[in-house]
Amino acid sequence: MNKSATTSGAALSKQKKLLTLARKRLQRFASLMPKLLVSDDPETVHDLRVWSRRLQQALRVIHPASKPPKSKKVARVLRQVRRALGPCRNLDVNLDLIKEKHQHASAAAVQRAWGSVRAKLEAKRSPLVERARREIARHDLFSFIARAQALIEATDRDTDPLESLEIAIAKSMKAWQGALASATEQRDETHLHRLRIAGKHLRYRVELLAELGDNETKPLVEALKELQNALGAWHDRCVLLRYVAEFIGRPKFLADHSDMARTLLAEMEKEKLRNTTAIDHLLTDAVKARHSWARWNQITQEGRAK
Repeated sequence: MNKSATTSGAALSKQKKLLTLARKRLQRFASLMPKLLVSDDPETVHDLRVWSRRLQQALRVIHPASKPPKSKKVARVLRQVRRALGPCRNLDVNLDLIKEKHQHASAAAVQRAWGSVRAKLEAKRSPLVERARREIARHDLFSFIARAQALIEATDRDTDPLESLEIAIAKSMKAWQGALASATEQRDETHLHRLRIAGKHLRYRVELLAELGDNETKPLVEALKELQNALGAWHDRCVLLRYVAEFIGRPKFLADHSDMARTLLAEMEKEKLRNTTAIDHLLTDAVKARHSWARWNQITQEGRAK
């Protein structure tokens, strides 16, 4: 068997595996959509957002160049689902954070303060979930599934999915490195948030490559996962600060509850200091991820040269 035939056979095998992964991701996403309409479980909210990203990345690899109307419609639905659930996810994460702070607070005044914030946020959750449900229910799930399935089956059988995915990863890495450079220069919430979003795009693409059998990506996947978890915790504290500021800023709150306001302001200062201190660690983790990328890229290039 000549080299070109072997390469073609390997590409076909990877393509079949990619299509199988895409079908499984579609099945997982589609099963979560109706579940959300009858359940307000925070894990369902989180899982639906995660699988929307995973499905979208698989479809992008299947159709890397052309973007037919069906592809745009499917991608738009996936984005709209994530956006609809974003406020719910932020609230759920912060409710967990506040619960932890309430449990570990040694002073009764601190416990009361966090308990009051938690009660206020819990009252917001049901309206947020219902709003998200209404937005998601507008989408015809059966039409979405049909469009997504058509995209999966309409893949170009002559393309190499690994090549398409590696090109997409290189593009994401370039964007991520640009976001890292900006975040290093300007260590504010805006630029660190952009780094976090760029990291999500990169991570999901690299994870897809790992699922297709590239074991050399594992160190890079782990480095990106560690960084994203740290950035996620940093982002959650930023959102928490906004929630607390909104709580304190209510009309007459300062006049009627000055003691609680002082307690919460002191707690906010602790969170700000924690986030400021975390930035150096975040950027160090980012450098580790960049080094993992360089190692993987070198291994990949050497493998192609053989």
